[in-house]
Amino acid sequence: MSNLLKFARILPANTLMGLVSRQMVPSMMNVSARRFASNYHQHQHQQHQQQQQNDILQYREKPESLSYFTGNFKYNDLLIELDALYKKFEDWKPTDHIQQVDDSEHVAHNNDKVYSWKLRDKMSELLSIPLTTSQWRKITAHLNTLASLPRPLPASVESILEPYQRFDASNQSSGQVKSRTLDDMGRAYAVGRRKESSARCYLVEGEGKVLVNGLSLDQYFQRSVDRNEVTLPLDVTELKEKYNAWILVKGGGSTGQAQAIKLGLGKALLIHNNELKPALRKAGCITRDPRVVERKKEGQRKARAKYTWVKR
Repeated sequence: MSNLLKFARILPANTLMGLVSRQMVPSMMNVSARRFASNYHQHQHQQHQQQQQNDILQYREKPESLSYFTGNFKYNDLLIELDALYKKFEDWKPTDHIQQVDDSEHVAHNNDKVYSWKLRDKMSELLSIPLTTSQWRKITAHLNTLASLPRPLPASVESILEPYQRFDASNQSSGQVKSRTLDDMGRAYAVGRRKESSARCYLVEGEGKVLVNGLSLDQYFQRSVDRNEVTLPLDVTELKEKYNAWILVKGGGSTGQAQAIKLGLGKALLIHNNELKPALRKAGCITRDPRVVERKKEGQRKARAKYTWVKR
């Protein structure tokens, strides 16, 4: 048995407990002080980190638009702005405001104004965002809706529509629209295009002869479908025996050239007689067909066809 146990048996119980307590209290106080200091420093560190995080969130730049996190927020904001502007002036009645305008010529000009919008590429440059064809059509549809308000339009609407107009305001204010007329020899000249083909057409009153690149129509076009396509504008207006046509065509194949000539002759007929427009438009002789061959894509066999892919 150790000496400590022998000594503990000799001493009374009260004396032994007092001795143990006097020896353990200082050590326990040191432990609690160290724990308190550790907890205090940890709490201060957490408060400092929270303060830094709050400072970062407070001074962080926030997006101005609610559509910032969409795919194309500028495009979405533009549609929202145009729609809100139309709702604001949906019940626009300009009758009371016309009397307050002194310049009657300016009012008449605004009433007769025809709006034409920028094409997709030019509008993309204006907005500094890439636009697809469907997006461009949605924008022009909203612009047309604003332009359909009763004339004269409100000043705020005019200022919104002005940047998207195709022609400059100076050209529109002058009102100079280039109208095609017959030349000194009584000929009407028009150009028709289709795919890669371009046709320059001269139409003059005559006995119904058609020359294509110096050859007769039957010699130049071997297929009857192409010949019928060329003479379609003259057939629908029943003027095949009253006009002579002289045509210079290049590029593309026989089908593209025939349809390019059809468009050119339809335009030339309108120069002779503008009243033929409804019949020619119904037959599709004065509307450009924009369809072209789709380009081949890199890494594909054709425009849409893909190479065969085998997993193993």
